[in-house]
Amino acid sequence: MGVPSRSDDHEWSQQHLSHYVEGELGPRARRRLDRHALGCVDCGRGIRAMRALVYAVQGLDGLADVRAPATIFDRVRLAGGSPSSPNA
Repeated sequence: MGVPSRSDDHEWSQQHLSHYVEGELGPRARRRLDRHALGCVDCGRGIRAMRALVYAVQGLDGLADVRAPATIFDRVRLAGGSPSSPNA
């Protein structure tokens, strides 16, 4: 018998991906997102893209005046799947 899925888990998970990756979710919320991401391609990709983004910016201290390319967020969205897809 599987764990019942909440109908709003996808939207909630999309809103909490960065908190998940940065370790800012409590144990219950982390388990909720873990369960959802196991069966959701978009959220699984979103986690991987967010981890890659966090890794990429870790060494950027002192570069506050450097601006990201205008298309950076579009590229992150493409790499991580479509965060706006209604039912993943």
